[in-house]
Amino acid sequence: MRFPDRSTPIGKMIDAYLKNTADMDDHVIHLLFSANRWEAARTITSLLESGTSVLCDRYYYSGVVYSAAKKNPTLSLQWARQPELGLPRPDIVLFLDLDENKARERGGWGDEVYEKADMQKRVRELFHVLSKGGEDIKDEDVEMEGNDSVKHRPFQQEQEDLEIIDAGAGIEEVSEEIWAKVLARLEARDKISGDNKVRVVS
Repeated sequence: MRFPDRSTPIGKMIDAYLKNTADMDDHVIHLLFSANRWEAARTITSLLESGTSVLCDRYYYSGVVYSAAKKNPTLSLQWARQPELGLPRPDIVLFLDLDENKARERGGWGDEVYEKADMQKRVRELFHVLSKGGEDIKDEDVEMEGNDSVKHRPFQQEQEDLEIIDAGAGIEEVSEEIWAKVLARLEARDKISGDNKVRVVS
């Protein structure tokens, strides 16, 4: 399963935005990305309850991070996370970590609105922030209350789920690391739950 799903009406609006043929407010496009995931939520839940594993190419982590990476003062990581509450929660999230310069050298990058060096650098930073539960979160990434910046650090679930993979290694090495982490996580989950109960983002 791949997000955004550009085949739905909402997905087509997202596609136009990503291809720079439509202009939208940062909050509006973020909510469209979230709605696109919600369109698939029932299907994902049904598959998981039936015992089918679901593999997603991008999910709400990407949505939250890419929106917050725009540095809009009213679109923090917390704000971006709110519409995702209640979505099926992944057992594991893999972030293939690669320096933006190396990513550019590999080609196939830079054609859409988010595929710019500064944005990719910022996205990478925020994935590392989530992997630490928000431990080193910066002021611009938190909600403001009154005149003070309040660091709530509501990213414990993300810290638990996120695994960062060094994508600069060879293909076989990266593949082996991915499978090792996935299998370990699934085995741990089965020992704890023993059923197909679907967790949700909370």
